[in-house]
Amino acid sequence: MSNFCGYSNKEEKIYNEKNITDMNEKINFSKSTLKTLYMEDTFALASDVQPMSKIVNDKEYIITFNGTIYNADELKKELITLGYHFDTKSEEEIFLYCYIEYGEKCLHFFNGVYSFCIYNKTENLVFLGRDRLGVKPLFYYFDDSIFLFATRIKAILAHPSICPVLDKEGLMELIGLGPAHTPGKTYFKNILELKAGHYATLSNFKLKLTKYWDLTTKEFEDTPEETIEQIHNLVVSATKTEMTDTTCSMLSGGLDSSILSKIATDNKPNLTTFSIDYIGNDTNFVSNDYQLTKDSDYVKIMKDYLKTNHKTILIDNSSLYDLLQKSMIARDMPGMADIDTAMLAFCNSIKEHGYNTCLSGECSDEIFGGYPWYYKDHLVSHDGFPWALSEKLRSNIINPDIISKDSLNEYVTKARIDTLKDVVHLDYNDDYEKRFRNINYLTLKWFMNTLIERTERMSGCANLEVRIPFADYRIFEYVYNIPARMKLGLNKNTAPIEKYLLRKAFENELPEDIVYRKKSPFPKTYDPKYLKLVEDKMGEILENTTLKIHRIINVGFVKEMLHTHGENLTENWFGQLMTYPQTLAYLIQISDWLEIYHIHFDF
Repeated sequence: MSNFCGYSNKEEKIYNEKNITDMNEKINFSKSTLKTLYMEDTFALASDVQPMSKIVNDKEYIITFNGTIYNADELKKELITLGYHFDTKSEEEIFLYCYIEYGEKCLHFFNGVYSFCIYNKTENLVFLGRDRLGVKPLFYYFDDSIFLFATRIKAILAHPSICPVLDKEGLMELIGLGPAHTPGKTYFKNILELKAGHYATLSNFKLKLTKYWDLTTKEFEDTPEETIEQIHNLVVSATKTEMTDTTCSMLSGGLDSSILSKIATDNKPNLTTFSIDYIGNDTNFVSNDYQLTKDSDYVKIMKDYLKTNHKTILIDNSSLYDLLQKSMIARDMPGMADIDTAMLAFCNSIKEHGYNTCLSGECSDEIFGGYPWYYKDHLVSHDGFPWALSEKLRSNIINPDIISKDSLNEYVTKARIDTLKDVVHLDYNDDYEKRFRNINYLTLKWFMNTLIERTERMSGCANLEVRIPFADYRIFEYVYNIPARMKLGLNKNTAPIEKYLLRKAFENELPEDIVYRKKSPFPKTYDPKYLKLVEDKMGEILENTTLKIHRIINVGFVKEMLHTHGENLTENWFGQLMTYPQTLAYLIQISDWLEIYHIHFDF
């Protein structure tokens, strides 16, 4: 993991290191004292490690890179046959030589997760990009005099030309869509996200954004049996590719993490697995429609079945609450409240056990059809985002003097419609297939992105590399085009079965209780002590009228919500993941964000 940042002035030369040093200090989590800067006339670049410089064919290139290329060895062998000589074992050198050989088309050759910056000094050209699914982040700011970029927003904010501003659009993102956000946008005015599967070039101080990859609709010809076999092969290949000698695995007892742990155990005896739980959940857990069972019962089945060196990480509710601010700072924006803080505490504990890389089963539900909105009619046919059926709650919480209910709903609706413009349907697709593909694409671009951001930011804060084999683009390209009815098992059954094909692909390798366990979300606390902590804090915020949050929320409604302990709510903020306690925690994060980041209002 190597964060980086940089900027390019249109005309003004860079005479000292202060600005780029200040930016780099915000993202140098390793606190390295090494000088890791590059400066040239109007361009400056900094990283956790020294940017690499190479002269090839009389052209000088500088590269900094964040991520991992899983097919690096294969690419290196090919480059050697083309006459390239390597001075290091780094992936940066492989990445740079691929760019020199193939230009911007090099991005089609990589299998990995990454963000990068390559500076062609000779031609004064800046080339930046992100991996296909956007696992690794990259943000930028561009106006008529300066171009700034960084893997963390905090580095851009450290430049003296930037003022942190929340305008009406950002407010509608924050309250209308948060903790999600429109792809390409942030909550900060004019600070943008380079979209997944995109690259950017800056030449003659003209910025050009280009999409180099997206999911495309194709005819699917494999039989169900061939499909199940191919899914098995792809998942095994991705998992083995992303393992290292020191890999451990997260294990929830769900289908996805159990599959990865099984594959990992087959290739690495004495695998260490980790699960997360909360102090008090053994007595406080309450079954509901989304979480029917406790993870701990199924974790025991799998750890005994695989004979792993298993460790359960118990999170206490005070720590969960105390990390709300730190997890917000890790994102640079309000996030998923204690769903974030639990992941941060989990990653911290795994790191403390001496591990640098860990497997996670995320991104399986999104592509294989693991969520209820893939098959429940009232969710599939909903005009909004089915994981956040909270239009009324959100319009009640936002200050109506700034944003009206109609304006907020129109903004959210437009965000959904704009996303679906990129979806292509085949001529013979019926309404069922079209609805499924629409909801699948929305989930991949919005819901999955929110979860990926959570894992990447929290693990990065803990200096732990979490690898996500299900996010292999080869899996996504193949499974995306499987017909909906086949994906949900409706060609064999009268009722849909979530992740049917994935279950079939591994049904002979896992205990039956695991294979057919109903999808259970990331665990959260049920302890009333946590609820009291966030209610008390929210009460303090409402009493302190000097806080900026009073400008943007409907204080009366939030007071009523607090007074009734959420009984006046008919909707969850973000589905089953964010109910009443998490709604309060999200508002607490918003308040902290406004104050700590010194946010100015533009409305």
